Amino acid sequence: MNLAGALTNPPAQRGLTRTNFNPDELLHFSRLITIGELSACFAHEVTNPLMLIRGHVRFVEASLPPDHPLRTNFQVIDRASRRIEEIARRMLDFSKKRTGQNEVSEIDELISDALRFLQPYLGTQYLDVQVQLDQDLPAVRVDRWQMVQVIVNILQNAADAMAEAEKRVLSIASRIEGDVMKISISDTGSGISAGNLQQIFEPFFTTKGERGTGLGLFIAKQVVEGHNGSITVETGSRGTTFVISLPL
Repeated sequence: MNLAGALTNPPAQRGLTRTNFNPDELLHFSRLITIGELSACFAHEVTNPLMLIRGHVRFVEASLPPDHPLRTNFQVIDRASRRIEEIARRMLDFSKKRTGQNEVSEIDELISDALRFLQPYLGTQYLDVQVQLDQDLPAVRVDRWQMVQVIVNILQNAADAMAEAEKRVLSIASRIEGDVMKISISDTGSGISAGNLQQIFEPFFTTKGERGTGLGLFIAKQVVEGHNGSITVETGSRGTTFVISLPL
C-alpha cells in the first residue's frame, strides 16, 4: 500500500478521509518515515557486530574444559545474541518494499507472522495471548504483507489499551460467516470512549500522546477496504473487539 498516496489522494469511496493536514502533522509523518528507514538500517548494521560477538564467544568457550562454570554464562550470551539477531531479521523482513500482490494465504499463517513480529513487544506487556481459530478455515486471497501489517497494527493497539488493566488477555479468533472470513481481535482494557470512537480511524488521531502515531488504525482500514472488506469495532467497559471481515 502506498501510504503517502492514501493520505493525499484517497479514492472517492473513502469520502470521509481527511486530505488536508497541518504542518505539525506533516512534519510528524516525515519523522515517522525517517524513523522507519533508520530502524531498517539499524537492523541491518547490528547483524555484523552480533556475528563478531558470537564468534568470540564460541572461541573462548571452546578453550574451556567441559565442566567449567563459565560455560553457562557463554550459553546465555549466545542465546541473547541469537534473539537480537532474530528480532533484527524480522525488522528487515517487515520493512522490505514489496509490490502489492494478492496471493492465497492461510489465516493461521498471517496471524503467526504478526505475533512473531510483535513477540518482543507483547512480552514486555505481560499479556495472556489466546488464539482460537475454527477448524478447516479456507484460505483467503490477500496481499499477505499488507494483511500482516493490519493484524500487527490492531494487536499493538489492543496491547496498549491494556497497559493499566489488571487482567490482560489478548484474544484472536477467526470464523466463517456465510461467504465472509471474520478475524476478531479482543482486549480486556477499559474500552473506547464514545467521543473517541468516532475518530479512531482518522489519520493522526491518537490517545497515546507522544507514544502514538495515529496511523495504525487508519492504515488498517485503508488496507482492508482495499481488499473489499471492512473493519468494525465493539467496545465497552470490559474491553474492545475489532473485527476484520474479508470476502472469500
